[in-house]
Amino acid sequence: MQKRNRRKEKTIRRSMLVLLCVLACSFSACNKEPKQDSPQATPTPVPVKEGFADANPTLVKERAEEYAKLTAVTVGDTEISMQKAMFLIYSMEVQGNNYATYYESQYGIDYWNMEYDEEGRTTREVFKEETIKALIQYAVLYDCAIKNGMELTYDETKENATFVESLKGMMSAEEAERGGFTTDNLRETCAWMMLGEKYYGKMTDTLGVTEESVRKTIDKANYKEYETEYLYLPTTYYDEGYNICQESPEVIESRKALIQDCYEQVQGGATFEEVAATDETIVYNIRTFLAEGDGAEAPYMEAAVKLKVGEVCAPIETEYGVYIIRMLDDKCTKTYEATVAAEYEVRRNEAFQAAYEVLLEQYEVTVNEEVWEDILMGATVSILE
Repeated sequence: MQKRNRRKEKTIRRSMLVLLCVLACSFSACNKEPKQDSPQATPTPVPVKEGFADANPTLVKERAEEYAKLTAVTVGDTEISMQKAMFLIYSMEVQGNNYATYYESQYGIDYWNMEYDEEGRTTREVFKEETIKALIQYAVLYDCAIKNGMELTYDETKENATFVESLKGMMSAEEAERGGFTTDNLRETCAWMMLGEKYYGKMTDTLGVTEESVRKTIDKANYKEYETEYLYLPTTYYDEGYNICQESPEVIESRKALIQDCYEQVQGGATFEEVAATDETIVYNIRTFLAEGDGAEAPYMEAAVKLKVGEVCAPIETEYGVYIIRMLDDKCTKTYEATVAAEYEVRRNEAFQAAYEVLLEQYEVTVNEEVWEDILMGATVSILE
């Protein structure tokens, strides 16, 4: 368990390094994690009706001035204001609240107060600790960037301004007021982070980890993959207790007849998508699976691997329903390439973490514990409704 938690914490810090992916960082559940599937994707925030422009300017100004005067951490000779910290807190809370909503609706779990590890830390506490670590890391990287004469280019400055406008479109009036966020201080904070991330990129480029070196360690033969498209009609359904049940014989026969008709239309020149559009009960999708894997039912895989590119099989039946399948690519490399990319990021960031720990030793770091005592993650800037 301890090893798993260390890996999660590295993932958290790693993902927070990339400015445009701040909202994508995530926390896996700990030893209390439900056995059901974790969320496959984080909901994308949508523009709010009472948005950034509707915030009370007086409240925003007062809060901005208050946070600008407070020191969150001191790194070397530089005091990092609470204003910068508030943006990281906001970013972490948006992500955390997305997961809190999911865990509450799916498992009835209070995500923010759930126990994170054997030490008894809650998710709130871990979010706070990692926010502080990320703030310190940005400060160190920014300082290194300045010392190395780095600055944002004109295009990067424009990119930053565009990002801030997008951010404002997702921020509510209340969040702007609680965070003391103005266009100017958002641009300043995000530019600060972007320059730190720019140094991170330069630093990692010197650590000797390349995509090519990683590729040599992953055997492509283990990733034989097929990409197919299919039309599908279910012959099963789920009852109220989520138990899988067979449809009636009449329904099954009607769906077999319909999938046969689909096959004949395809043989006549219709595309899978055109056929699917003729009846809302017909499911069209793309499916990839590894030759040595469980990405599809056994009958599906057995029928598919016999096809040449472009060929369509006659209707087949599985335990869940009936299909017709077309082979799109019998030399698909999506999983292999994704594995290489993921392993490259892991190794690059492991190398970075080792180098960063040495770099951090050059800085005296002081955390203003008093100001952080008042921060309750999940209920500071972006509050779950």
